[in-house]
Amino acid sequence: MDIRKLLKVNTINIIILALVFLFKFVTGFMFDDHSGDNASIVMMTNVITAILLVGWAGYTIYSNMTVIKEYNDRDKALLAGARSRLLKAGNQRFFTNERQHLVKMWDSMMTREKYFLSKDRDDRVKDLYLMTRNQMMRYVTDASEYMESFDYISGKDSGYLKGLCNEAEVMLNKFNTIVELSVSVDDEVLSYDTREMDDMLEALEELKKSGKNKLAR
Repeated sequence: MDIRKLLKVNTINIIILALVFLFKFVTGFMFDDHSGDNASIVMMTNVITAILLVGWAGYTIYSNMTVIKEYNDRDKALLAGARSRLLKAGNQRFFTNERQHLVKMWDSMMTREKYFLSKDRDDRVKDLYLMTRNQMMRYVTDASEYMESFDYISGKDSGYLKGLCNEAEVMLNKFNTIVELSVSVDDEVLSYDTREMDDMLEALEELKKSGKNKLAR
């Protein structure tokens, strides 16, 4: 979520709301005599204030939904772009096995996103999925960067991609094991031993703080 943009939008919304109440206060102060013509003016300002408040509420909802939609659209584009970049990175005649292996693991994560992020999933399962997916994206991104910068003339491979694929596979296998445990108890995560999940979440947090292959933001 783009918190900064959301805060900026809602700061503006608060300022607009303050202006509406300022208008109400000023007009109420100027026309506090309800006799004669002032009564109709007061009624009119009340109607205008009500209209402004309705408009403000509608704009607040719209502006917040727009920011959320922009974030979701950008997130989807980044995820789709990571896969596409991996397939096209560098000389596509090289590293075909590693490339396809990473794509397969990436697709394994993405095809189940709707399930893991549904409203009825436990929050810890959602967190585990998102952190695992983000780490997988880091692997995919690093692999793309490696293939794009690889010296295809000398062709000396350090084995970096193979090591990266192995790390990604170990992480995905552990994630799948934990998910199977949660499903086996009807997704009531807290009803079984959660040490495995705790360990993986802790490991992902460490990767998030570390250097190479850290969690993508």
